[in-house]
Amino acid sequence: MLRSSLREFLCSEAMHWLGVPTTRALSLVATGEPVIRDMFYDGHPAPEPGAIVCRVAPSFVRFGNFQILEDDLKKKLADYVIRHHYPWFELCRFFQEVCRRTALLMVDWMRLGFVHGVMNTDNLSILGVTIDYGPYGWLEGYDPQWTPNTTDLPGRRYCYGNQPQIALWNLTRLAESLLLALVEKDSLEKGARALCRHLSGRR
Repeated sequence: MLRSSLREFLCSEAMHWLGVPTTRALSLVATGEPVIRDMFYDGHPAPEPGAIVCRVAPSFVRFGNFQILEDDLKKKLADYVIRHHYPWFELCRFFQEVCRRTALLMVDWMRLGFVHGVMNTDNLSILGVTIDYGPYGWLEGYDPQWTPNTTDLPGRRYCYGNQPQIALWNLTRLAESLLLALVEKDSLEKGARALCRHLSGRR
């Protein structure tokens, strides 16, 4: 729909110029057809103008892609990502680098007061870029419990203050997927510890 497509276009450009790794919007096209949406999730859906935003990024592979594949395909996907985006790393170093990039992305989000809103494994990029601008928002005043996602209000899992820990949780799910692809456990745990050091400010 046009409303959410405009929001994504504007925010991805803002993030880019603020120095945050992100997908970008190549184009925004109105479809000329209405779509039915419940804007406030209050049981009153209404038609809105339809639109399509075309996003660009070096890759749209996400953590969640590894979770849904059979073990042999997980290894093939990891080999593909490494070959095209991390050619200087073997598999375990690849995981450590994903941890590092994700940690730095969380630092960028937190320093700007940006709240993603839906940090599930399908919305974290294997390249450490901001992806899938859904119910995102920005803090107006410091409130670690604030979330822009109305469906997240009961538990506030994806609130501002939880973002670093949710990133770590998602990286743990990625590590589990890679373990099933016969990666050595100790190397993956080293990558996870590196993420914790970044988040705590230690070197």
